[in-house]
Amino acid sequence: MTTDFTPLINALADTPFSDNELCRVFHGRGHSVEALSHINLDFYPPSLFLVSYSEIDEETLAALTDTLWQWAQQHHPELITALVYQQRAGLQSHNTLVHGQLPVRHSVAENGVRFLVDLMSKQNTGIFPDMRKGREFVMQNSKHAKVLNLFSYTCGFSVAAMHGGADHVMNMDMSKGVLKVGKQNHQLNNVDRGVSFLPHDILKSFGKLKKAAPFDLIIVDPPSFQKGSFILTKDYQKVLRRLPELLNDTTQLLLCANSPELTENDFKALIEEHTQGAIEFVKRLKPTDRFIEIDSDKSLKALVYKTKT
Repeated sequence: MTTDFTPLINALADTPFSDNELCRVFHGRGHSVEALSHINLDFYPPSLFLVSYSEIDEETLAALTDTLWQWAQQHHPELITALVYQQRAGLQSHNTLVHGQLPVRHSVAENGVRFLVDLMSKQNTGIFPDMRKGREFVMQNSKHAKVLNLFSYTCGFSVAAMHGGADHVMNMDMSKGVLKVGKQNHQLNNVDRGVSFLPHDILKSFGKLKKAAPFDLIIVDPPSFQKGSFILTKDYQKVLRRLPELLNDTTQLLLCANSPELTENDFKALIEEHTQGAIEFVKRLKPTDRFIEIDSDKSLKALVYKTKT
């Protein structure tokens, strides 16, 4: 059976490549095109990054990558100079450079901020395109703020906060490797003063956080599942229970969950139950542009809360 790639081509034609910024091109995982629901396509300048969550046979994959590359060379040969394919079916992901060459030190831009990325050696690239609206919120709400960034990964929120004028950001993640990249991201943007990096297990480190409290802005963006360290549906409540100890009278919180199994209402109920009424809901951030979702309950949930007055 021949796969129709027309929706992908239409998405390419509609993508603002001229901005030369990180963006999603086609969000198949949103199920707007069911036959292509296993496919995502992103632009990590200067590369297209194609991901499949299902096995693709060699003939179909060759047809798909050839179609994408021919379009790129016809329409934006100066902006798109590489194509990477990531196979994410099964337990292990496999990344292949299909066309072109990648920069030796690859960084991408978003709203005037640069982030280091790696399209070849890891499952996650170093930045999550779907969290752009979250980083924008942090940038807009961090002026003179003391910020806590939990599950900080490569510290994208922290860099955004420093660009927004934060006085200090504390980043905590149990992985020293991602925090090292986080430090490099701050150095890349010349915002490495007033930032701390704590390589600790968050679930075992609330004593350190309480000593540093209170915070003006708290970001909680955990992985859905991290073997041996964090399972969202089991461990999130442990974090929520301790948040009231870290607040001042005007603290804002960005609480995130990217689990299709957790609906927005269930997430709100979880937050309400385990923060003992200390915080109140403000709004859910709108999805990042080009992340078209048929069911918003299955998509990223980035909820803004504040200290209850």
